[in-house]
Amino acid sequence: MKVLVVGAGVIGTVYGSQAATAGHSVSVLEHGRRTSDLLTNGFAVRDVSGSPTESAQITPVSAASAADRYELVLICVQADQLDSVFDSLRALTGSPVLLFLGNNPGGHSTLPTDLSGTAHLGFPGIGGSITDSIVEFVRIPQQPTTLQSGGGPLLDDFEAALTSRGFATTRTPDMDGWLAYHGLFIGSVAAALSRCHGSAAELAGDRDTLTLMCRSIEEGFAALAQQGVRGLPRNLRTLHRRWLRPVASRYWARTMRSPLGERAFAAHARHAEPEMRALAADALQRVQDVPHTDHVRALLG
Repeated sequence: MKVLVVGAGVIGTVYGSQAATAGHSVSVLEHGRRTSDLLTNGFAVRDVSGSPTESAQITPVSAASAADRYELVLICVQADQLDSVFDSLRALTGSPVLLFLGNNPGGHSTLPTDLSGTAHLGFPGIGGSITDSIVEFVRIPQQPTTLQSGGGPLLDDFEAALTSRGFATTRTPDMDGWLAYHGLFIGSVAAALSRCHGSAAELAGDRDTLTLMCRSIEEGFAALAQQGVRGLPRNLRTLHRRWLRPVASRYWARTMRSPLGERAFAAHARHAEPEMRALAADALQRVQDVPHTDHVRALLG
């Protein structure tokens, strides 16, 4: 399978490298200093859970070369950067599968209808950071890589490549709704971290902010469900219920004290502040006419 990665941050680099190591031909669209570094220096990917550092063959290509025929295109940019890649996607030839892999609470409604190929949605199951030419990442046990159901054999091949590399995956029939719920969740977590100077350790020790965060998530989920939005991720549905409030607060305190708190949440929230603000704004707009959402407004407003 011939794969093009658009967006060479942590997500694009990790998922591109997994596809390449699984035997697929992977290229990354040149854009800015990050892809220039890839071209000049190469890169290495390290799973901080203890797996050895690995390198993979990924070829940077120019915008002109991106017009070559690709079967699968992984779009791994932040939500506030999506508009900047649409022209490149329109220039693709053939009819590739376009997999948007990241935060996008608006789902398919935010995507132009004139893109080359067919658009599908997904979300990564990792978090991490980049230092020089080393990408360090951690898998999130509670959140497998989530892909839209269907999509044909190319998405099946991509999922098989991930599972062959030890990545947990799952499919959902309503990825649009899944992303709406997840956007409200991440927006609440990022806002709580912002109140604690971007520090996961500080948030872990701030009971009031943790409580506000959990109430915001609980109220926001209830508001979306009231509006008929489907697709709430199972793990979040289980935890964020009224009668489990104390459990949720303790769970997130423990998570934020762990390495996962920094790598999967705090690091990304600090690095992607515009995206976090966009998620908060989207969540506020969704609940603006719904009663009993005071904690959502207090945290995200």
